[in-house]
Amino acid sequence: MKNNLIKIIMVLCVVIFTAQASYAAKITPEMKVVITKFGFAMAGVFAFSLILYIGLSLYNKFFVGEQIKDFNLRKDSLRTPSDKDEAVMMFIAKNRLR
Repeated sequence: MKNNLIKIIMVLCVVIFTAQASYAAKITPEMKVVITKFGFAMAGVFAFSLILYIGLSLYNKFFVGEQIKDFNLRKDSLRTPSDKDEAVMMFIAKNRLR
């Protein structure tokens, strides 16, 4: 816990000092264009990540959840599935994030 706290404080210090150094520099019109494009790109990455997260959560809740309810996962973790469908169901059941 103490090591994690120290790491967090160090990261915050680096971010603060880097931000202060970047604000101290004179921003030219060319830099504004690059900063704006980068901001739009990062906003796009965030938006599509959020869309993927929501879409996969809904898919998991409505489609995958119905299939797994009737699937009985045996306690034997070294058992080999007999066919492709059983392998897929076992993989989905074992990797649930709930």
